[in-house]
Amino acid sequence: MFRIGLAALVLVAGSAAAQDLTVYGGGELEFAFDEDGPNTGTNTYLKGYLEVESHGFYAGLWAKIANDDASNRADPYLGYRGETAGGLSYDVSYYRYNYVNDSASNYGEVILSLGMPFGDKLSGTLDLAYDPENALGNVYVGAAYAATDKLEISANYGVYEVADAASEQEWDFGATWYLTDETAMDLRYYDGSEYLGSYVGLSLSWDSTLFTR
Repeated sequence: MFRIGLAALVLVAGSAAAQDLTVYGGGELEFAFDEDGPNTGTNTYLKGYLEVESHGFYAGLWAKIANDDASNRADPYLGYRGETAGGLSYDVSYYRYNYVNDSASNYGEVILSLGMPFGDKLSGTLDLAYDPENALGNVYVGAAYAATDKLEISANYGVYEVADAASEQEWDFGATWYLTDETAMDLRYYDGSEYLGSYVGLSLSWDSTLFTR
């Protein structure tokens, strides 16, 4: 149930933030094993995004096609990102979760994302989000450690509110292997208080700068 995180976009976009106009794009193929509970097989997701940025302001569209039609999404988003002289990255955005075949589940979030390096190998993130339509919020923290130039170990923990005013928790940890500057493979373990059972996800992703001037 982890919401879309734009961390990959921030990493790609950061190198060209000073350009007048930059277009980014990427895709991901993910396999989730027993996501719907023990012995439920494999869920498959094909995801992609296209984003335009100019002087820190950006807008984009993120989409997902799943083997479960109710999970198909086409999510527009916009925001502003930057970095302070001390290395703190910040991103203020609005993200709209748009379920193509289940419009009753649609909602939007106002998001503040912060990231900070702690030395050459360790970094941390903080994401705060609020859904004004349903008056629900969530908080996520993450940490990543660059074990080598190619291997990163990371973990995330989140607390989110649900419609009945209760709070739920979810977490993940895993490893990312960067095959090239633009492609990566990720193996990750997911669990949470609202999950039917823990599961493992394996993904292959590609993120790139498509155009800049």
